[in-house]
Amino acid sequence: MKKKKWYRGFGLADDKYVAEAHPDNVIKPKRKRVFTSVLAACACFALLFSCLWLFIPYDTTPPDVSRYADSEYYGIIEKLNVLTYEPPRYKNNAARLWAKLISFGRGKADYDAAPPTSEAPKDQGGYQEITDNQVAGVIEADLIKRSDTHIYYLDGATLRIFSIEKENTEEVGSYAVLEGMKYYDLEQWELYLSLDCRTVTVVTQHHIRNESGIYEPYVKLISLDVTDPENIVRKNEFSITGYYSSSRMTDGNILLLTEFVINKQELDFGDETTFLPQIDEGDGFHSIPASGIISPESLNSARYTVVMKLDEDTLGLEGTAAYLSYSEDAYVSEDHVFLTRVFADKKDNGDGSFIRNSMTEISCLSYGGDSFEKKGSVTVRGYIKDQWSMDEYEGVLRVFTTTNATTVSKNTSGSGNLSESVLESATGQSNASLYCIDLSSFEVVASVIDFAPPREEIQSVRFDKETAYVCTSIERSDPVFFFDLSDLSNVTYKDTGTIEGFSTSLINLGGSYLLGIGTGGVWNSFKVEVYEEAEDTVRSVCSYELKNTEYSTEYKSYYVDRQNQLIGIGIMDYSLHNSGSNEFERYIVLYFDGYELMELVNVALNGNPANMRGVYIDGYMYMFGEDDFKVEKVFD
Repeated sequence: MKKKKWYRGFGLADDKYVAEAHPDNVIKPKRKRVFTSVLAACACFALLFSCLWLFIPYDTTPPDVSRYADSEYYGIIEKLNVLTYEPPRYKNNAARLWAKLISFGRGKADYDAAPPTSEAPKDQGGYQEITDNQVAGVIEADLIKRSDTHIYYLDGATLRIFSIEKENTEEVGSYAVLEGMKYYDLEQWELYLSLDCRTVTVVTQHHIRNESGIYEPYVKLISLDVTDPENIVRKNEFSITGYYSSSRMTDGNILLLTEFVINKQELDFGDETTFLPQIDEGDGFHSIPASGIISPESLNSARYTVVMKLDEDTLGLEGTAAYLSYSEDAYVSEDHVFLTRVFADKKDNGDGSFIRNSMTEISCLSYGGDSFEKKGSVTVRGYIKDQWSMDEYEGVLRVFTTTNATTVSKNTSGSGNLSESVLESATGQSNASLYCIDLSSFEVVASVIDFAPPREEIQSVRFDKETAYVCTSIERSDPVFFFDLSDLSNVTYKDTGTIEGFSTSLINLGGSYLLGIGTGGVWNSFKVEVYEEAEDTVRSVCSYELKNTEYSTEYKSYYVDRQNQLIGIGIMDYSLHNSGSNEFERYIVLYFDGYELMELVNVALNGNPANMRGVYIDGYMYMFGEDDFKVEKVFD
């Protein structure tokens, strides 16, 4: 009974409910609409993120270095952090992508960062100076020095000692200075001979490969006991990281000038070796003291010029001064070291253009006392060619500069305001100027501005007390100017006019004669010319010229004998080379008799002309080259 009632109950179910319960008629959730809404929200978020990623400006703030606040070098770190920080190349990601597309379209790759770059002492005789030093008594290092009895010549990395015996001259001793040096630059090697002729100090430039594979530069001084030429003994050493710039020997001390360049890719303020020169006095390297670093308010280069005072005998360090942001050009007088810093001075014209002038700051450092003393500085317009362009005389520093005013205009293309669309056009105008600075006040007390023809540049300068000679040139013309500096309230000058060629070096031969060494009427020529001061001009007296010849432009390589009116110089005579001769490397000696330049010697001598050296002794010319030497009789 109950079973039948159940069956009937099932049969009485409403057909509508039965149809709705069929699987095909079950109502499903509206999933498609929900998915579409989520997809739209994600797209909006992605678009917003993309816009932010593309157009938010890059951060151009230098890194925070406050964690180094306790360092004694913190002031230097702050300045270097600003100077060495390289802001993003583009203002945002959109500009970067657009530049990549343009670069790709042109078929060029684009990169955000630049690629990485004993027995009893023997009598050695008295000291005899050979080098034509700029300042009397302030001796410059050279490849050759001599005593009464011996000649010392640095042949590459080997010190060679020769007897002085005319035709019987021979090598009596040698020493290889390569111990511990795997990579070296022989073009920077020089030597000194002590006044007692018992010690030779060799200044070397070499490189050491660090753990990162970078070749780090080092300057090393090595003193050698040459009392016995047959048994040369290594004595003392001194090292500093950086490049050799120059040096002097005076009053038993060596003034060493080096340059230290900061590698931006290796810079780490937590590692002092990456931003401070390191000194080794024989007990390991240490940083230069912070008290010895001199820095301008704003830096324009990540480099130091380091001046050190060393005891000539022991190479012990007696003083250090490091000028940050200064160049390697230096002039050393009897009492002072003058260092230079070149920078650009910009003046806005208000019309989208500006004028950029080359400027030079000159700093003066006194070295005569127990320690270095900063005396003052002055800024002049133009840049200084070399040490010969500066001279201290009776409390006044005289300086010749090449002035350069450049007008720069900016034009933006119609494609937008991206930095890549800014084009710069510049027109320049050079000339030459003289500045006289009172060293008691560091003020300019006299000047002659733009005295040369337009577009001239200074090629060489020589001072001689109250006079000065200046050679300027444009292409191959050679005006030589004579300046009378006896009255700074009335500085006068006169010139030679136009003479073929130009002089890269000017040499005072004594009297009223001036010698110019340089290029003749064509670029591949060698010319020596003698000038004489006349009443209202400077006239050419005579000249000596060789065609198709290369000559040394290293002033120290010239042998200058004013007493005997001799000049010695190394050359490469390519006319001989072209004719099949292997003896085109030559050394020549010229003699000025008051009327003409006469060739006394022209001999084959192996090596680079810049490394050839010569010296005249008692009627004979002694000449030295690469593993080669010659002795020629020139006078009875």
